[in-house]
Amino acid sequence: MAPHEVLAAKADYLRQANTNPIRFHQVDTIPLVERAREVAAGFLGSADVALVHNTTMAAATVLGAVRFVKGDEIVVSNHSYPAVTIAAGARARVRQISFPVTATDDEIVEAFARGVNENTKLVIVDAISSATALVLPVRGIVEAVGPVPVLVDAAHAPGHIDQLPADTGADFWVGNFHKWAYAARTVAGLYVAPRWRDTIRPLVPSFLHQEGFPRGFDHLGTMDYSAWMALPEAMSFWHSIGGWDAVAETARLLDKGVQVVADALGVAGQVSENHAPLMRLVALPDGWVTGEGDCLRFYDALSTRYGIEAVPKWFDGRGYLRLCATPANREEDYQALAEVLAGGSPLH
Repeated sequence: MAPHEVLAAKADYLRQANTNPIRFHQVDTIPLVERAREVAAGFLGSADVALVHNTTMAAATVLGAVRFVKGDEIVVSNHSYPAVTIAAGARARVRQISFPVTATDDEIVEAFARGVNENTKLVIVDAISSATALVLPVRGIVEAVGPVPVLVDAAHAPGHIDQLPADTGADFWVGNFHKWAYAARTVAGLYVAPRWRDTIRPLVPSFLHQEGFPRGFDHLGTMDYSAWMALPEAMSFWHSIGGWDAVAETARLLDKGVQVVADALGVAGQVSENHAPLMRLVALPDGWVTGEGDCLRFYDALSTRYGIEAVPKWFDGRGYLRLCATPANREEDYQALAEVLAGGSPLH
C-alpha cells in the first residue's frame, strides 16, 4: 500500500521521463537510481544491496548465479512462495521439506537440517512465509545447513521485521519494499554476500553490466524506474509515521482484530506463536473452504459483496484466513469482518 505522497513522487518522475525521455534516461536516471539504491542499502545495513523489481526476479537472478549440474538439489519448504519453487525446479531437482504452522523454531531448524544432503546446492528459506505468516528462524537454519548456500526470500520483511541481511549469515537475501515499507510496486533490495559478488549478474544486461554488483543492476535499458526513484519518499514516510514503534502499535491492533474474528468464527485465536507482527492466520471452520478454488471464491465474495480485503489460504489440507494490519486500519474493520463471518461462510 503506497501512500499518496509516494505515488505522487512516482508520477512526477514518470512525467519527467515522458516529457524529455532522452535527457531523463541519459542524464537523470542513473543518479536518481543510485540515490534510491543507497537508501535501500542504508535501511538494510549494507552497501552490498542492488535494486530489483521483486523477490521472484531476484530468486531467478540468484539461481542463474549458482552453477547446477545433473543430480543437484534445491531445498525448499512447504511454506515457500510457489513462483520461487517453480523457478527453483527449472534449475535443479526440488527437495521439499514439510513442517506445520505450529512448528517451533527448533523443529523448523531440524527440518531444514534433515533436508540437506550431499546433492544439495542451495537452500531457500522464507523470512516470513507469504502463505502462512510464519516467521522462520533464518539464522538458525543458515547455521544448521552450512556450508550450503542459503537464499532468504524476505519478501515481507523490509519495514515489517528488523532483519539485516548480513546478520542472517545468508549468501543471498531479497526483500520487497512495496509490501510493508510503503514503496510503489516493483521495488526490492537484493543483498549478496562477498563471495558471490563477482559471480552474480542481472538477468538483463545493459551498458552498466560490466560494473558488476551492485551498480550493474542500476540500469536495464529504457524501463520505468519511477517506483525505484520514489523509494526515498517511501522510506521517509515509513519513518515519519513512527518506524518500528508504528509496527509495534499496529501489531497490537492486529492482536485485538484476530481475537474479534476468532470469536466470531468460534475457533481459537492465532494459529502460531511464531507469527509475523502484521500478518496472522486464523483457522476457518471445517468445510468452509476445501481447496485453492474455494479460497479464490471466498476472497471474491468478501471483496465484492462487503468491500472487505482478507485473504483465505489453503495449507496442509485445511483452510485459514490471513489477517493483516496497517496503520490505516481500525478496530471497526475487524468488527465488520467478524459480523460477516458470524453469519456463516460467504460461499453459502
